[in-house]
Amino acid sequence: MNILSGDPPSQGESSPVEEFVERLLELQPRLQSALQVQLPSDIAARLGPVTPHQLEALGRLPHEGITMREFAKAVGISGAAATALADRMIRGGLAERRYDPNDRRTVRLAPTPQALETLEVVHSWRRQSVAKMLERLDSVQVTSFLEVLSALAHSPHSPSADAEASALP
Repeated sequence: MNILSGDPPSQGESSPVEEFVERLLELQPRLQSALQVQLPSDIAARLGPVTPHQLEALGRLPHEGITMREFAKAVGISGAAATALADRMIRGGLAERRYDPNDRRTVRLAPTPQALETLEVVHSWRRQSVAKMLERLDSVQVTSFLEVLSALAHSPHSPSADAEASALP
């Protein structure tokens, strides 16, 4: 049955959405394996002990820096967790605290020049890796894939938010 047809399933038949979910769950391990590409040794050596979480946080820091409150919001963590993460990033040479010249009470977290260079190397490798993966698809598949990802990324509801809402009395 076509998932878009809107026809209800007959008795004993699973719905198109249920079939899709089952197929997606069946493919998930293979997709994760296909998407997990090993970092080249030169990039891994350059990153050293930098964690994926630190790298993601670094990618959210604008060159001019942001306040700790803005950083916490950008990374999606509490203020205390953001401070701890910032401290680890500073110790690792990824970020630095800068005082706002217009208001010395305001401290901004900014990436170091070395961190920006490392981030560009990682982003370049990621772009190449994704491009190589997408070469397996034709242009229609790529367009469809990007449309689906965009729709999911811009959806106002996440599965966790939907579960919380349905649990309310």
